[in-house]
Amino acid sequence: MAVKYFRRLALVTPLLSVLGLGEILHAADAAGQEAPLLDDGVMIRVPVSAFGKTLYCQVDTGFTVSALDAGYRPVLGGIIATVAGESPLSRVGSLSLFQSPDLTIAGRLLNLHGILCLDLNIARMISGQACDGILGLDGFAGGVITLDFEHNQLIQAGRVPDIIQHQYPAIPLQRSAQYYSLEVLINQHQRLQLMIDTGDSSSLSLNPEGWRAVFGAEAQGLAGATIADSANHVVRSRTGVIGRLAVGNLNYTNLHATFTPNPALPSHLGLGFFRRHTVTFDFPHRRCYLQPRPDYSRPDREDLSGLHLLRVDGETLVYSVDNDSPASLVGLQAQDLIAAVNGQNASSLTMWDIRTVLQTGDGDKVALHVRRGKSEFDTILVLKAAL
Repeated sequence: MAVKYFRRLALVTPLLSVLGLGEILHAADAAGQEAPLLDDGVMIRVPVSAFGKTLYCQVDTGFTVSALDAGYRPVLGGIIATVAGESPLSRVGSLSLFQSPDLTIAGRLLNLHGILCLDLNIARMISGQACDGILGLDGFAGGVITLDFEHNQLIQAGRVPDIIQHQYPAIPLQRSAQYYSLEVLINQHQRLQLMIDTGDSSSLSLNPEGWRAVFGAEAQGLAGATIADSANHVVRSRTGVIGRLAVGNLNYTNLHATFTPNPALPSHLGLGFFRRHTVTFDFPHRRCYLQPRPDYSRPDREDLSGLHLLRVDGETLVYSVDNDSPASLVGLQAQDLIAAVNGQNASSLTMWDIRTVLQTGDGDKVALHVRRGKSEFDTILVLKAAL
């Protein structure tokens, strides 16, 4: 049974294999410089000052080069290079690199060599929140950053605080030309090197080689998925369950992995994994520290409805419906508008609120008020687990 929502559409973002990793200038001191970390369930964003106003930019360690939305093209400088890009779904092709404007986070200037200009509309439609740009490794790889999901803060620092170094073991990071990765142990026997990718909303995403290593040629017990990237590619995929996973001295059960078809790019360890912790990346010394939250080892939960939803002009739009899912059994169709969820106006709810309702539990009922063209009707979904 195919039951996957659009959470993953924006969060399998392209790793842009274009430049060596950059450095932060004016790096924060050891005490750290704090900025709000906004987590909408799909992406994590921070406020960035540019052009005399506040932009909201995704924090994405899977991007080599930072980017701004295409709407800012008129105020960017000239093209300084043409580069080639790759996505976990396919080749992106040639991209223009522009002279970067001044970007600051919590008063700290990021000295970027250049900046890409991409259409990020699909990210906004999936998350339902503003997305003005993407901050990649060229903005962070020269220093230490902490993603504190407990207190919703991003902290830039010159070094790892002593209390973290003394209480939590350092997990080695490997560096390639374009990304950092760490080793995981899957099902007590399979070791994989996974790229750290806070722009991927899933816990893990596996390329064809990684998928075969974990699930074999004829995997069983899979569910369907709809995934996309920031290059606006959309594909049907599949999700499988990893029974056991170990990272350093921490163990996890029943994490979900999504198949990504491009064999040229590595498998990922994504945001669904990292938000289980307060995570500190010490890029200069190639180390990572994971401070587990109380429920860090919980099993992954997925959508139980079969609905793939977008937020378009304030409306909650059904993009597609999985076959044989609870949504298809009650006759929901692509282009339907979800007007209310359990009696609440859908437009007053965040997309994370709605998606949380649609994964509450096997057998739970969700009341929907639906608009289709000029007609309206009520229906009840009976949620059903596919994994």
